[in-house]
Amino acid sequence: MSDQPTRQPANVHHLRVGDFVVTTIQDAYIQGAFALLDNIDEAEATRLHDASRRPTPPRITVNAYLLDTGDRKILIDTAYGALAGDFTPMLMDGLKTLGLAPDDIDTVLITHVHPDHVGGLIDTDDRPMFPATTVLIPSGELDYWGGDVPADASAAQTRQFAAAHRVLDAVRSQVQPLEGTEVLPGVTRVPLPGHTPHHSGYRIESNGDSLLIWGDIVHLPHIQLARPETGVIFDTDPDQASRTRRDILVEVAQSREMIAGHHIDFPGIGHVVEDGDGYRFLPHVWDPAV
Repeated sequence: MSDQPTRQPANVHHLRVGDFVVTTIQDAYIQGAFALLDNIDEAEATRLHDASRRPTPPRITVNAYLLDTGDRKILIDTAYGALAGDFTPMLMDGLKTLGLAPDDIDTVLITHVHPDHVGGLIDTDDRPMFPATTVLIPSGELDYWGGDVPADASAAQTRQFAAAHRVLDAVRSQVQPLEGTEVLPGVTRVPLPGHTPHHSGYRIESNGDSLLIWGDIVHLPHIQLARPETGVIFDTDPDQASRTRRDILVEVAQSREMIAGHHIDFPGIGHVVEDGDGYRFLPHVWDPAV
């Protein structure tokens, strides 16, 4: 039997932001398809994908982010967890690599209540994975996903609501609704609606440095950055999602603020720059020092 490696030795990456450290933990990837994209011709999507030299069919990376402020450890989204299905979630392995147990996490911040962002809150028996942790969720997300399934919901949305109800029921005693934009010292909520009604990013600021963790602004960045009008079929309000994406791309391209995305190829951190009529992602250059 060959003893060649079949797994990368680590799925974590550290970035210093002022006095804080933000760690990317790759949880899994979704086996995607061009059919998930909306408002783009399939031939154009295929051309952009082929030009990126990525595997076909396309894969969608699933990241979570750990913020260490020195005083507390804050997990921003929990990826797939118990809802991973055929995928192999690696969030808990990533935390173990960092020498952390679930009880070491003080707070979980949620960008939005989709399965690949909240599934890691529970185990396969629907017990809380972080039972000692406060879970902060934008209040509008709680209202929407905790409510009844809309009469016009698609089959995919119906499954999303079922997953949301399952998770929210399990962690209800831990959940606190987020109102406004002030979250914690050095952490601000940035409303980025459209993908879901109250989809949110979190801006991390410390000692003059900043990083915007923007959640699901893009799922296939090599296509959606080049063609910002391109959405995904999971967007609850496609027009709003498109406007939000364009607005935040203009903002971060002009400000040069570093961004992180839950579906940007690991470690999911870098800059956005203008490129013709669209944009391009410049990955953060790996450095052995933190």
